[in-house]
Amino acid sequence: MSSLCWSGDALVDPVGGLVRYHLDGTLSDPHVRYAYRFDRAVMSPDGRFSVLYESLGTAGLLLDGTHVVRQLTRDFYHADTHDYPVALHTLPSGRTLLAHCPESYCVLELEDAATGERLTKRDNTPMDIFHSRLQFSPDGRYLASAGWIWHPVDAASVFDVPRALEEPASLDRAALMDGVENGIFLLSVAFGAKDALVFVRIEESRDDATFFLGTYSLTEKKVLAEVELEEPAGPLMVVDAEHVVDFFVHPKLVSRSTGRVVQRWEDLDTGKALGSMRSHLPPPPPFAMDPANRRFAVGTANGIEVITLAAQ
Repeated sequence: MSSLCWSGDALVDPVGGLVRYHLDGTLSDPHVRYAYRFDRAVMSPDGRFSVLYESLGTAGLLLDGTHVVRQLTRDFYHADTHDYPVALHTLPSGRTLLAHCPESYCVLELEDAATGERLTKRDNTPMDIFHSRLQFSPDGRYLASAGWIWHPVDAASVFDVPRALEEPASLDRAALMDGVENGIFLLSVAFGAKDALVFVRIEESRDDATFFLGTYSLTEKKVLAEVELEEPAGPLMVVDAEHVVDFFVHPKLVSRSTGRVVQRWEDLDTGKALGSMRSHLPPPPPFAMDPANRRFAVGTANGIEVITLAAQ
């Protein structure tokens, strides 16, 4: 398999031709192939649209089912250093939003996935940030970017989607988070319950680096809690108010109150990426998160391993 996305109770490999792996061990293969070096994908929550992309390249492909809707691209500038910025979200109306950076590394755009209509047309000067690892909040209210800025350092920002659709220039204003280094030094972010954003922050000294796990309120615009982590952490999946899963090297269940690892799956490889800049690292194996159902899946040499976390 080349990629993994959750679609209901099945796992889909869009890059591998939309092969659908059901949890009972059966699979469905539409027998289509996309002849390019795409290596990752995202899917809309309703399962209709998907984007195949070259994670450290400039090419993307938007699909409606197996049908090619249009080709996508991103700015070539430092594209080989950080993950391709793209995300999909289906609104209650049925319209699917495509978030990406089709013209400049620092200009976010929202489009209608089905028609290609640009919903955020504007003529403005954006903040200078390399957007990456885009993700919508489960309700579609917010769009987060976990990328980087010069010198380089990791940085995260969050945008209000309804506001952006009404006032596109809001996507170009500083949306870095107050009270947490203005979003700088944030390696990764993940949406939790309601307006909570969970983040990993790093403090580096000449001799060492310290990692912190925190929770930020997007409505109150302040840090609600922060704790030092006992181990480095990267990509996150929020499980509940007490735990997250960190996917640095291998999946680990981490306590949000103590920063300690509660459980680990050392036999599952999920790559060594901490932040968005990973050109110096081997590509990670495919893995997919499903926080709503407290589970994740990891591609292995022998198939797909699905881990479901029991309610605490």
